[in-house]
Order: sequence, then structure tokens, then C-alpha cells
Amino acid sequence: MSTKPSELTDPLLAAGQAYIAAVKSGDLDKLAPLLDPETIWMPPNDTSLFGLAEVREWWKEYFEFFRVTSFTESEREVTMSGDLAIEESTYMVAITPVKGGTRIRDDGRLLKISKRQPDGSWKMWRLMWNSIRPVGSGTNRYMSRLLQKRSRSK
Repeated sequence: MSTKPSELTDPLLAAGQAYIAAVKSGDLDKLAPLLDPETIWMPPNDTSLFGLAEVREWWKEYFEFFRVTSFTESEREVTMSGDLAIEESTYMVAITPVKGGTRIRDDGRLLKISKRQPDGSWKMWRLMWNSIRPVGSGTNRYMSRLLQKRSRSK
């Protein structure tokens, strides 16, 4: 008997794996279909993103500066409530700056709410995440991006 989740016991498993693959490949065309049209994202150290267009633009800019080389979830819990699924997880991500520099490792928490679509599929409806590491410990993507923007504009 396996204790690993399957699509039968975890309806978000396939969508979560597709999301991680899309982020690691930097492929916005694979990411967009995983999102509910009314998605709202709350990234750390940034403004909230409303809808597919804003999320796509955020990722487009992100991929100009970073490549996600590793993403693993160490803990994950899913609570089903009608047409909503609430997912709480912890993660480790490794990010490589595109223009060189030290690899960034971050550990954090993620809260995702997925919504069942009329066709029965699940798409990300709300997403919020944050680091559990102290600011300045080499995990701050915002500062790294800001420094890269400044050097590019000179």
C-alpha cells in the first residue's frame, strides 16, 4: 500500500505538478491554463496581482531576472470545501539569477485556494506565499532584482 498521494486521493496533484514544471521551464503558455480567469496572487514584497494578464506580466518580468532550478514541497495539506480546495504547504526553492550572481535558496510557506471549473478541472484561484528566512539572508529576490535593474539602466 502506498502513502503517496494519487490523483484519486488528491485532485490537485496533477495541477500542482504542472505548475512546478511550468515555473521551472519558464513557460508562460504552460502556466496560464492552470489559472482561474479571476485569479488573485499576493507575492511577497510586491503588489497584489489581479487576473491572468497581471500574473503573466509578473512572471514575464520575473523570468527576465531569474530561473527556478529547484522547487520541492516538504509538507502539504489539502482541505476540500465544495468547489474550493485550500492547500497549505511549505517549500524550498532554488533560484539562479539570469545575469550571474549567487544562487538564491529560499524556504517558505504557501497558501493556495483552487476552484473547481465547470469542466471539473481545478485551477488556481488565490495564491499567497512568503519566505520563512530573515530578510538579508540571501533569499531576497526583490533586492536582487532591484540591483540588477539598476546595473542594467546605467
